[in-house]
Amino acid sequence: MNFPDIAVIASGIVLIGFLAWFFFGPKKARQAELVGQVQQVQVLVKGGYAPNLIRVRESVPLRIVFDRQEGGECTSRVVFPDFALSRSLPAMAKTTVEFTPDKSGRFGFACGMNMVHGTLVVEPASASDKAIAALPARPVTAASSNGGHTARPADAAKSEEAERNAEIADLTRRVIVGAVLTAPVLFAAMSDGFLHLSWLPSLLLNHWLQLALITPVMFYSGWPIHRTGWLSIAHRSAEMNALITVGTTAAYG
Repeated sequence: MNFPDIAVIASGIVLIGFLAWFFFGPKKARQAELVGQVQQVQVLVKGGYAPNLIRVRESVPLRIVFDRQEGGECTSRVVFPDFALSRSLPAMAKTTVEFTPDKSGRFGFACGMNMVHGTLVVEPASASDKAIAALPARPVTAASSNGGHTARPADAAKSEEAERNAEIADLTRRVIVGAVLTAPVLFAAMSDGFLHLSWLPSLLLNHWLQLALITPVMFYSGWPIHRTGWLSIAHRSAEMNALITVGTTAAYG
């Protein structure tokens, strides 16, 4: 084994270690701020949750303001399964979710498709926390606002349905474009590599033509996945969109 081989192996080990730390290493938690009798924290929803690790106190009412700055079905709902809580998050709006964490531990929350994740760390209640919990309970609410206007449940449902229909129409267009442009490249690759067809037009085997056909598939059809994937990587979150983005980018390059 010569020096270049050793250098490549060492570089690979270092890179693997870095990726393991980047995605699975310790992350800084955001401590919820106590405002009056309520813990409060704001979470940006854009390709992930920021922050995605929130530290709160047990038995103290919690208010989380989800600021969703994107469309699409994936993050249109947030679910706290351990607290039997599910809320719709309208696009380009702030949604306030309030509940009281009544048990300590680490509890996950996720989008409705279980692709984007966050963690709620509930610390055991102190004496002062128990004193706050003993005060008269405030009503638990979930409200959405956009430009200062509060959305009624019926309006929120209509908005969610309209958003879903718009996304379906957009994804349908992208899939059709991707299928039409991918078909000749796939046919050429399979026919030349496996079937060895002699009558295959040489034009279909031209790498520049294949690049021209695949580029819109990569950047137009795949844009929703790549956008979420790169944002997920920025949030240090290893999920399906990030995996697809890294894999297709490497293949395209």
